[in-house]
Amino acid sequence: MKTKLGFWVVIICVLNSCTQLKIAVDDLRCEYLTRPSGIDVSHPHFSWKIASKERSVYQQAYRIIVSDKQSGIQTKSSDCWDSGWIESDHTVNLKYEGAPLVGNHTYYWRVCAVINGREVWSIPSVFHTGLFSETDWKAQWISVKEDIIHQSPLFRKPFSIEKKIKEAYIYVTAAGFYELYINEQKVDDDVLNPVVTDYRKTVLYSAYDVTGLLKKGENAFGIMLGNGAYNMHIVKDRYSWSDSKPMGTPCFMLQMNVVFDDGSETTLTSGEGWKYTMGPVTFNNIYGGEDYDARHEVQGWSSAKTDDSGWQPAVIVPGPGGKPKWQSVPIEVTETLTPVAQTHPSEGVYLFDLGQNIAGWWRIRVKGKAGQTIRIRGAETLNNELFSKSLENGDSLSVNLRYHSYVWTDYTLKSDKKEIYEPHFFYTGYRYIEVVTNDRTDLAELTTEGRVVRSALESTGTWTSSNELLNWIHEAGRWSQMGNLVGYPTDCPHREKGAYTGDGQVIAETSMHDFGMAPFYVNWLNDMRDAQEVNGRIPNTSPTIVGGMGGGVAWGSAYILISWWMYHYYNDIQTLETHYLTMKKYIDYLQNLARTDTKPDEPYIINYFDGYWYSLGEWCSPGRGDCPNHDVVNTFYYYYDVLLMSKIAHLLGKHDDANQYAALSDTIKNEFNTRFFYPETFTYGLDSVYQTYQLLAIAGDIVPEESRDATLKTIVSDIQKRDNHLNTGMIGTKYLWRVLSDAGYDDLAFSVATQETYPSYGYWKNNHATTLLEQWEGTNSHNHQMFGSISEYLYQYLAGIRSPFQTEKSRGYKQIHLQPCMPDTLHKVKASLQTVAGTILSGWERHDSHYVYQVTIPSNTVATLELPTNGYDSATEITEGNTIVWQNGEFLNTDPGIIDIKRDDSEFYLSLESGSYRFVVAKK
Repeated sequence: MKTKLGFWVVIICVLNSCTQLKIAVDDLRCEYLTRPSGIDVSHPHFSWKIASKERSVYQQAYRIIVSDKQSGIQTKSSDCWDSGWIESDHTVNLKYEGAPLVGNHTYYWRVCAVINGREVWSIPSVFHTGLFSETDWKAQWISVKEDIIHQSPLFRKPFSIEKKIKEAYIYVTAAGFYELYINEQKVDDDVLNPVVTDYRKTVLYSAYDVTGLLKKGENAFGIMLGNGAYNMHIVKDRYSWSDSKPMGTPCFMLQMNVVFDDGSETTLTSGEGWKYTMGPVTFNNIYGGEDYDARHEVQGWSSAKTDDSGWQPAVIVPGPGGKPKWQSVPIEVTETLTPVAQTHPSEGVYLFDLGQNIAGWWRIRVKGKAGQTIRIRGAETLNNELFSKSLENGDSLSVNLRYHSYVWTDYTLKSDKKEIYEPHFFYTGYRYIEVVTNDRTDLAELTTEGRVVRSALESTGTWTSSNELLNWIHEAGRWSQMGNLVGYPTDCPHREKGAYTGDGQVIAETSMHDFGMAPFYVNWLNDMRDAQEVNGRIPNTSPTIVGGMGGGVAWGSAYILISWWMYHYYNDIQTLETHYLTMKKYIDYLQNLARTDTKPDEPYIINYFDGYWYSLGEWCSPGRGDCPNHDVVNTFYYYYDVLLMSKIAHLLGKHDDANQYAALSDTIKNEFNTRFFYPETFTYGLDSVYQTYQLLAIAGDIVPEESRDATLKTIVSDIQKRDNHLNTGMIGTKYLWRVLSDAGYDDLAFSVATQETYPSYGYWKNNHATTLLEQWEGTNSHNHQMFGSISEYLYQYLAGIRSPFQTEKSRGYKQIHLQPCMPDTLHKVKASLQTVAGTILSGWERHDSHYVYQVTIPSNTVATLELPTNGYDSATEITEGNTIVWQNGEFLNTDPGIIDIKRDDSEFYLSLESGSYRFVVAKK
């Protein structure tokens, strides 16, 4: 509620005699980003954090001001919006409620918060709005006259600037990929731009502040276009995806809005007067590679002085049809790796090992002969035994990767001097680089580097332990995510590059720990909405450049699951509001499917439907691709989707919907038990135990209460019969660790996670993998991210930073639940997690007669902490720092920030305010 500032002035005056605490209002964000350019919403959302090393720090009220004048924001005044004082401790996703913002405009904002009774101002921040509607675009789509299949054209347009510039912003989008230059300088670090979408419905634009690139007098735009996913062709002798269907010749649209110091404005656009010629990229295919002939380079092609009299006039084209939307997360080169080993097995042949499987491309520095062509290929593994022996630590798992043989870049030298090359419009997954000269003669000089290419997401999580294998699992999982977060979540960075929703949903919560995923998922959920079919089905890939089939309910459920997780991890209710109607449409599709599939007499069970690829169940379990009883997995996700929709409807105040969905979920649950539960064996799905089916039933709270323990024991027994090995694919693996740990089987969960023989993560590690694989056997892709869901277990259970689902107040980590598991043979864990509320640190270390637990709880939050008694008797003593806080079975209220401590036979329960703590739990 709003209140008068005078109320807080009284409190502030009272507290002026108190010691000034070191407190800051920090990390201001608009639409999840720091100082974003191009946002396309007229009522954005603001967030900030309270930063302090002190304990018990809370915000009591806040005020947001927004101005379109920098001078106004500096003087703490507003000419756009002043929220007034709001009595609230909220800091995340607070909506701008002033008059609608206008497009192509710079706004300044800052926050004042009352924190522990003291008024604290943030430093000012800024954001720039993009083009809100298609009518804001004055530019036209342009392209080349002829149909092109492989080549990459260069476009240019000179222009003149005669007055001093205050600011200049460019908005640019393309069907295909583009690189944008002004006066021979690339305007940004973005690559593979824009991110692939269904171009018929959405094209993503980027906004760039180019004020510093312009000069008084003559200037020039330059654009190089690539095919991307818009102009995909099946190519003979190069790897192509079998579903490749060209949509048209690449085209682009560009608009630059300039504001001069005198207040006047001008707009420069793509359209009449642009010219083009073919450039040095003679072949580009997102799957098959790229060829670059340096002899065809056009020197100074994006400079104002270049003679373009021989260039062709560009043509105005209709464009792909999609609505321009802002691209919030670009793709960038985020890291460069140098080889850890190399060999020169024969004349003109070179082999390099990066020591790490990555997604991206290579950069070469080469000196040879003018006209000489070198072929560069990447591969995840080595089939040649001699090559394997000549490099240390080679990946020795079996492999069947036909695509690596047909993916390459050819580079033709223009001179006998040193030259540098890296691809422009292609990426792949690889660890090894092979360079071969066309004439099989040695090069004078050659060095290679691996360029890591991924979406420019913040790293938000760290995790380490005393167990080498678990550390490898986390690190390999991060690399697999980085290799498959390239515009949208992909299955793999080489074979398909498909935005598979099933893979994406099982890894999503792990990704929300490791990276700042919110703006990325905002875009991907829009892709799913675009991909939704008339009947409500969400295809198994969104955007659909490969696949496009059903996948199964576990795939389409990504739409509801990720929207729900956005609410809990990021306190993002606007995503639920945005997608509610299309999520309802998806539920309608599932209801119709259950009524009309192969067994219409089971109207609440989703059986086999629309063919194999449309009704997948568990996927990539040991020894097989999928598993029998697809209906168990499909019906489980049907139930879970409907259950979540009842909760979402309730949150959004749609109570009739909420009641209907709640009743439907109860019916599906009952029918699930009737259809799949075997009460004689306490198992689901088959007479024999299949771990995934039992895990889903327990995780979804479907098992009848009186049978829950017995069903759990069937899982435990089956794991033990397999010498503590899992038998799950990508669906069941996500839930395995959670079910075991929640039931108190900490040591068993740890044992399964740390096995080193097939099927296990340790099996991959022992065979020198550096990323997670598609199959437990080690075949096929060596970079799939789906089995990285185990990192939820590492963060939430071993480090104890539980997911923000405990209560309604837990969302956005406002109330934090900490509960580390301490398996007997693990001695140390340390983790950090940057949340929207601030950074949580949690770690513990075991000693002979005590253990140490350290935690940092962000300002403006509280935490409940559950620590194991480890069998210590009632004489256990707990100290925090140098202060005894628990002794002789009693809480000693002597330490600030510790509200209460209780215990039972297995746990201590601590209520904590914000701050850093170091607890020693000792046996006395």
